[in-house]
Amino acid sequence: MTMMNRVTSSMTAAAMRANLQDSAKTLAELQTKAASRQAISRPSDDPAGARTAMTARAEIARSTQYERNLQNADTWMQSIDSALQSGLDIMTRIQDLTLAAANGTVNQAGRDASAAEVDQLRTELLSLANTQILGRNVFAGTSAENLAYTQGAPGSVPQWTGSETGTVERRISDSSTIRVDVPGPEAFGAGGSSVFAVLDQLSENLRTPGASLSADISALKSSRQGMSDALTASGARHATVGRTLEAVRTQLTELEATRTSTEEADLAESAVELQMQQLNYQAALAVSAQALQTSLLDYLR
Repeated sequence: MTMMNRVTSSMTAAAMRANLQDSAKTLAELQTKAASRQAISRPSDDPAGARTAMTARAEIARSTQYERNLQNADTWMQSIDSALQSGLDIMTRIQDLTLAAANGTVNQAGRDASAAEVDQLRTELLSLANTQILGRNVFAGTSAENLAYTQGAPGSVPQWTGSETGTVERRISDSSTIRVDVPGPEAFGAGGSSVFAVLDQLSENLRTPGASLSADISALKSSRQGMSDALTASGARHATVGRTLEAVRTQLTELEATRTSTEEADLAESAVELQMQQLNYQAALAVSAQALQTSLLDYLR
C-alpha cells in the first residue's frame, strides 16, 4: 500500500523561510563583493583561488625586493660609469697636452701653462675617485670610509683608504648576486703607480725645461687603459642589471595581473550579478507572501 506524505502549511512555510534565507545570504554576499571588489573574502569562498592569490602575493613581495636591489645596483653603477667616463675624458685632455708639449712646438711658458692645467685636472680626477652614492664611496670597496683616496700632506700622492676584503654585491635573484662596486686600485691605481702619482710626475717634468716626456706618455697610456678596462667590466655588469631589472618588472606586471584576476571582482560583472539576485530575492518574497496568505480557516470552509 502506497503511503501518501502530507505537506502541511508549516512545512511549506519552513521551506519558504529557508529559501528566503538562502537568497538573502546570497544577496548579502554579492553586496559585500560589489562593495569591497574582492572576489574572495575568505579562503573558504574559493580554496584554489585563495591559494593562487597567496602564492602570487608571496612572489610579488620577493620580486619587489629584487626590484629594489636592482634599482640600487643601477644607481651605483650609473655613478661609477659616469665617473669613469668623465675620468677618461680628463685623461684624453691630459694626453693631448702632453703630446703637444712633447712635440717641441710649445715653449716653456706653454709647458708651465699645461702643467697648471694638469694640476687642475688631477684635482678633478681625485674628486671623481671619491664619488659617493647614498653615503657610500663607490670606489672604496667594502670600506665605510667617506673618502676612497686621501690627499695627506701637500704634494704627497693620494692614498687609497678602501678595503679589498670583499666586494659590494646586491642579490638579484634567489640564486645570484652581482657586484656593483669598482675598487679604486682597479680604476685609478694605488700608491706610486696610481694615476695621481703619474700626473704629479708629469706636472714636474712639464715645469722642468728640456725634460723628456716619453715616459710620461707611456704611463698616461697605461693609466688610461686601466680606467677603460674598469669601465668595460663595470659596463658589462651594468647591462646585466638593466636586463634583469626589465625582466623583474615584467614578471611583477604578470604576477599582479594574476593576483588581480583571482582576488578582485570585476565591477561590471558584480553589478549584473547583484541586480539579478535582487530581482530573484524580490520575486521570492512576492511568491512567499502570496503562498503564505492561506490560513487554517481556508481549509475549514
